[in-house]
Parts: sequence; C-alpha cells; structure tokens
Amino acid sequence: MTNREIICANPACRVSETGMCLEGLPLDDCSSYGNEPAVEDEADEAEHDVEEIASSTITLSSGRALSAEIAAKFLLNWDSRVIAIIGPRETGKTSLVAGIYDLFQSGRIGEINFARSSTLTAFEIACHDARTASRRGVPHSERTRRGEVLFYHLDVYGGVANDGVTLLLADRSGEEYSEVADDIANANGLVELHRADVITILVDGARLLDAGRRHSIRMDITMILQGLSEADVLRVDQRIALVLTKLDMVETSENSARAISGFDEIHQHLVTKFAGKVQGFDIFKVAASPQEARMARGTGLKTLLESWLKKQPCVAVEVTNERKPTRAFARIRPLNEEQAHE
Repeated sequence: MTNREIICANPACRVSETGMCLEGLPLDDCSSYGNEPAVEDEADEAEHDVEEIASSTITLSSGRALSAEIAAKFLLNWDSRVIAIIGPRETGKTSLVAGIYDLFQSGRIGEINFARSSTLTAFEIACHDARTASRRGVPHSERTRRGEVLFYHLDVYGGVANDGVTLLLADRSGEEYSEVADDIANANGLVELHRADVITILVDGARLLDAGRRHSIRMDITMILQGLSEADVLRVDQRIALVLTKLDMVETSENSARAISGFDEIHQHLVTKFAGKVQGFDIFKVAASPQEARMARGTGLKTLLESWLKKQPCVAVEVTNERKPTRAFARIRPLNEEQAHE
C-alpha cells in the first residue's frame, strides 16, 4: 500500500472510514484511490437547474388583448357573444369598454356577476387614464391604433347571462370602419363583423351639440352601414345597438333637446333605411366616463350590457346559390326600353 492520501475519486466510496475499496480491489490497483472527486462544472450545473425549472413551470397569459385566432378558442367555452363596436375617433369606444370593467370592480352589475377575464392587463391599461392615479385633470382614454382587431374578454354569469356567457368585445380603429364607405372591399378583413352578434354604433353626444358637426353624423353612419350591407357583412339575425355617448355633456348643455332630437332622427332614419337587412335597432344613452361629477361613472352601461348578453333568436334566412357581384358596376343590368317608355 502506498502513502497516497486516503481519498477516492468515487464519491460513493467510504475508503477513508473503512480502509476498503468500494469495488473490492486492492487499494494500489484501484485507479480512483488517491484522486480528488470530480467536481461538475458550475455552468453545467446551472444549465441543468434551468432545464429542471423550465420543465416544471407553467406559461401564464400576459393579460393583453386577444388576437382573433386566440379569441376564437374562447368561443368554445360557454355560450358566447361577440360585440363589434363602431365609432369614429374620440367617440368614446375605449371609455365604454373600460367603464364596464370598472363597474365590476365594485361588485356585480345588476344581477350579472364577473367570473373571470384573460385580458385583465388590457382592461387596466384602458382604465388607467380615467382614474385619479393617472394625475389627469379630466378622464381620458387612449386612441385605438390602426391594425389588426383585438378583443377584450369577460366571462360573466347570473341575470340574463344565466349559467355563464363568454363576452368578447372587439377593439379596432374607427377609421378602418369608415373606410368601408369609400370602398366595400375594405370590409373583407373585418372578421369581427362577420361573427358579431351585436354591432354597436356609437354616436358622439358632444358632436351632436355642435351645430357645425352634427349634420354629418347621420351620413357617416349610413354610409358605413350601406358599405357593410353591399359587402354582405350585415346579417338579418344581427342586432344593431345605437348608443348615444357622453350623456353627461348632453344633459348639461343648453342645446340638450336639439341633440336628443337629432339622435332620435338618426335612429328613425336607420330603421327605415335598413329594414329587413338586420334584426332591428335598439337605442341606449350612456356616460361611461363622465366629466361632470353630478353623473355617476358608467351611467347607462348596465342596460347596454344586458342587451349584449341576451340570447339571439333564430331567424329564418333564404338561401340562394346566386353570387352577388362585389363591385357596384357589375350589378348594373340592361334597361328594358319598353318599360322605360311606359
């Protein structure tokens, strides 16, 4: 036996205690005897630890608004409603969405209870500038950026939602809807409208108060709906919710009666113009984020939310194999000269 230090490269060997080789060999014949135990490289150990952690972790949602592809998967969970919200710039669309979420912060809305949401971060971002924490003098909401449509998600139950309804609120820049009036081909990418149970059209109450701006509102809305109708986006089983926003500004104005009258005229015009093309028009008046302290935040949103959640009745639709041309020019037919001179 040599005078080597009584150690062994095999970490399981207890030669220093027993004086015997773990493998039963004479100590001079053991290649591990007298050598230091091998130490794993720290980098290798760290990499091994990371792999172990990665294999045991769960990827959590970012809480941001959902893409159309991801939102489609939520429609499989419960009974569902897709709500498309159309409104020009600064009409109050983001305030409307944020206002509903804010009402749930205080509890249920009427008999409707909050169940869960996969877009809590998106809701919080939408609400931030309307809260005192933002240090703004008046409530404010960021504009929706142009690009793909995104969706806010809410699962609710109780009241008209019964055992549960998945609610998806589409968020798209208002300018993209307005472009349908110029070219109906722009409607092809509006996937949320093709699936929407309720199309919600916002009418800016502040604009109705402005004598120089209110006259164009009816034309703008009519042109958008006409473009959607010609593009075969509107369905006879869809309902249209016509929503007067910024009710607080309307009711405190000396021109309040004129604004309300103008809103009613828009409603009657659309009912006549699009009779038979959609299921019907419902009217609502809301103040999602009032600047006047005399009106409660979220005024009118309870009624609107209940309307969104109502079960859609089945409507018989006539099916035809004839394909309608997408361009107006292609729909022109020859004039019957005999009838023309009668």
